[in-house]
Amino acid sequence: MKNNKTKNYLYDIFDTIVSRKVQPEYVKKMWATNIVKIFNLEISAIDLYKLRFDIEADLGKKALENGFDAEIIYDDIIKEIHGKLNTNIPYKDFLSKSKAEEIEIEANVLYTNEDVIKQIKEQRKNKGNIYCVSDMYLSKEMILSIFEKLGIANLFNDIFVSSEYKANKRSGKLYDIVLKKIKAKSEDCIMYGDNKDKDCDMPISKNIEAKHIDRSKLYKQYDEFLANNTPEKVNGDLWAISKENNDNFNNMIFSLYNFIDKLYFKLKADGYHEVFFLAREGEYLKKLFDYYVENSYNEKIKSHYLYVSRKSTYLPSLRSIEKEDFSYLLNQYSYVTVKEFLKSLNLPNEDIDLIEKDLKDVFSFDYKIPNFKNSIEFRVLKKSPVFRESFERNRIEQNELFNKYIKQHSDSKRIMIVDIGWNGSIQDNIQNILGNSYDVSGCYFGLCLRDKKYSGKKYGLIFSNDPHENKQYRLYYENRTLYEIMCGASHGSANKYILNNKKQVETLLFSKKEEQDIFKNVVKPAQDVMFERFKNIVNTVCNKYYDTIEVEKIFNKIQFDMLYYPSKEQLEFFDRIYHYENFGVFEFTTFNNKNGISLKKWIKEHIKFFIHYGRYFDDAFWPVLKLHNNKMYIPYLIYRSRRKKRYKKYGLF
Repeated sequence: MKNNKTKNYLYDIFDTIVSRKVQPEYVKKMWATNIVKIFNLEISAIDLYKLRFDIEADLGKKALENGFDAEIIYDDIIKEIHGKLNTNIPYKDFLSKSKAEEIEIEANVLYTNEDVIKQIKEQRKNKGNIYCVSDMYLSKEMILSIFEKLGIANLFNDIFVSSEYKANKRSGKLYDIVLKKIKAKSEDCIMYGDNKDKDCDMPISKNIEAKHIDRSKLYKQYDEFLANNTPEKVNGDLWAISKENNDNFNNMIFSLYNFIDKLYFKLKADGYHEVFFLAREGEYLKKLFDYYVENSYNEKIKSHYLYVSRKSTYLPSLRSIEKEDFSYLLNQYSYVTVKEFLKSLNLPNEDIDLIEKDLKDVFSFDYKIPNFKNSIEFRVLKKSPVFRESFERNRIEQNELFNKYIKQHSDSKRIMIVDIGWNGSIQDNIQNILGNSYDVSGCYFGLCLRDKKYSGKKYGLIFSNDPHENKQYRLYYENRTLYEIMCGASHGSANKYILNNKKQVETLLFSKKEEQDIFKNVVKPAQDVMFERFKNIVNTVCNKYYDTIEVEKIFNKIQFDMLYYPSKEQLEFFDRIYHYENFGVFEFTTFNNKNGISLKKWIKEHIKFFIHYGRYFDDAFWPVLKLHNNKMYIPYLIYRSRRKKRYKKYGLF
């Protein structure tokens, strides 16, 4: 180091310039876990890692047989993996995403060794040439990308990687190549590195001064990390978390974690760098997503929150009165009053009063009309000048305000929205409002579309019936109402859009005291408990290497146990819950159907169960609760047994 002739400073990279927060081989394991998720591969992460391990060994062996050092090129590894997977994924896409994922993981688990960085800066200040010399399968280009993310790319004159020359430091051949490339004499160079054999003994044998950097403490940390981060430990820790206090359905947080994890990798796979969560369930989902992203070793994705509802987005999504038939609303809500129809359009109360005054002698506004879409009242209403003027004025105004509202959040014309799901009608509304210049897609916890013509770019990440029911559909479809309730928001429903004094678009909210009381007294306490559990799950699973297929089965089994082995508290939970519907119809819905049961009804219910089993639960949002309330204990055991057999047959657990 005191040699005045030294002009060229050679540095090993890993565990010299930079070190990892995880054991080095664990990076490849994390890569396998992420690639399985990005491409939704049927192979488990464990099998993908083993495949990569075997391919790297074979490629190294072939390199030796061809007279080179046992060095492998990253592109060759990925090409072999792609071929073995026998997938329809285009190779170029598989290669580019594999590289991006490898770079992203490395950059996020690496940290710079500041003592070495400080020395490099001093050497550069004294006109020294700094070169990286590494035995590594990553290309020079990939290492540069990692260095750029770490902010150290400008410190080096050049980077020499063994894979690109099929010659490594262990044999000493890479040193010969470096000296030739930089046109330097060995006595003008010094090598720094953590490996005594490759970074010290070998360069010294070539008359290159060398300095060994002792990282023995770090090696012990790597060994400890590997021992404490196994797939088996992940599985055990998940089960341990699931056994904690389960009042108020706290274990539904496992399926919400699964959704957030799938959502993140769906966004990553499709190239989104921002995402829009929809009110109201999106408030809690966004909180979970933001925590997940913040604590992940992956690329950060920005999240937005949109105050929207079916009611606030329906009117601005409609066409002019000459073209609009209101079928989307009236196909679902066919038995409504004229006033309910006008309120669903979200026309101002004063406008509704004027329309009623204009037509008060023609028909009643408060009378329920069967088949409203084909009624005389509806035809008369559409011809009313007062209605037509109000409809057009408010439709155009709300459309313009919503377009401005979106632009306040993002300039992108490619939007991914997120909601709890079921039909994705708000996505349809938003797409209609923004028009064909926008590409609006939606990720949902679940989809149960009533009409497949409205499917669009909708993705049910946990369960879906589009284009057909996936194998876990019935497991998560049952008692899906629970997710709407437990992902409730701290605020009321979006009503309409207005301009504030600063010419910014704001959302007027509609709130019922009863709903706010439920949130404060029931939902919020449960959400807080679930969020703490979510943190534990993130710490257990996120950034880890695990059997992706086995963990999915664990999530499914936890869901099954929660739905089919409920506690007394869980069975009584819905006695305290009700929901206000402010679109189509305007009324409270309760979930308590505990009316007592006579012997006659008890016998009748049993007969219906055994004779009409397939249709018995058509009116039940949670079949287990219906059976419990009707004191049908034998049918409950039969129902649970049949479901368990079905789910096992599908391989869910």
